[in-house]
Amino acid sequence: MLERVKKIVDRITMMVLGNGTFKLRVEHDNENPSGRIFLQVTYQAPCTKTGELKTWNGRKWYLSKYMTDDEVIKTAYVAFESALKHETMEGFKVDGIILFNPHVNFEALLEVSNQEVRRENVE
Repeated sequence: MLERVKKIVDRITMMVLGNGTFKLRVEHDNENPSGRIFLQVTYQAPCTKTGELKTWNGRKWYLSKYMTDDEVIKTAYVAFESALKHETMEGFKVDGIILFNPHVNFEALLEVSNQEVRRENVE
């Protein structure tokens, strides 16, 4: 099954804004080497804190053993889209600070989630 998924994934290219360093990693889960297969986007991008060019890994997207070729392709697309959204969030800064930092703990976000901004009624 792993070889089948690799053959499907080999047909995919991923590029955005001239950056073609995106690749798809296809492997078995380390905890169960004969078990679940996952896709993971890897890419090169500058670190948002140091500016140093580094290789980054997106999250792992696990595939069902009953997956179709269509599901593999569409899961690869979602993995790519998710990695791009992550980079977009990190790339948007106000006063040099990442406003939508995807690395902030959800508990910290909950603490400020009630601080909503509302517009006064304008006639």
